[in-house]
Order: sequence, then C-alpha cells, then structure tokens
Amino acid sequence: MASLAIVPTSARAQTSGVSLLCGGSDICEVSVANTTSPQPFHYAWSFNSNGLNVIYPANCTDKDSCMFYCPSKQGRIQASVTATDANYQFIGSASSMAMCTAQPL
Repeated sequence: MASLAIVPTSARAQTSGVSLLCGGSDICEVSVANTTSPQPFHYAWSFNSNGLNVIYPANCTDKDSCMFYCPSKQGRIQASVTATDANYQFIGSASSMAMCTAQPL
C-alpha cells in the first residue's frame, strides 16, 4: 500500500490587483499591483485553520507577509487578505491555500 505525503506547493491567488502567494510552507505574502491608490497600503489577514492547531508568532496587521506554524500536525489552511489604501479605501482581496508545518519546508 502506498503512503501519501503532504508535499509543499506554491499557491497564488489574485483579484483586483491584489496577489497572495503562499509558497513552500508557513508564510504567505501579499502584493498590490497596477493601482494609483495612495500608499502605504493596509492589510487585514484572516485564516481558516481547517481544524489544525495553528500558531501565529506575530501580529500580521498591515504587514505584507504573515508567518504561522503547526507544531503538532501539518496540513493545509486557507489564508485571506484584504488590502486598503492609505485612506482605508478598499483595493481588493485574495485567498489562497497554504501549507502549515512544524518547520518551514
């Protein structure tokens, strides 16, 4: 019987000029392109842990990347981010699946 391993993959989602990249494991990065909106941009992160024990070592609010890890069991979580401009006007949002592990792969 063959065993199945969870292999890290790179996932990217993009809407309205907001791109979310969750490559490797334990980190997602957002970027905003093709906009004349005033900077700095603000980012609001949210996650669906899919039942995993996910730890977020730092507050990701307004950061263009967010780190996380799963010390007891690895698996996939869903990351979402909403971007607003310097005046808190909506720019766009994106969601992507991310690999959560005990140590980055």
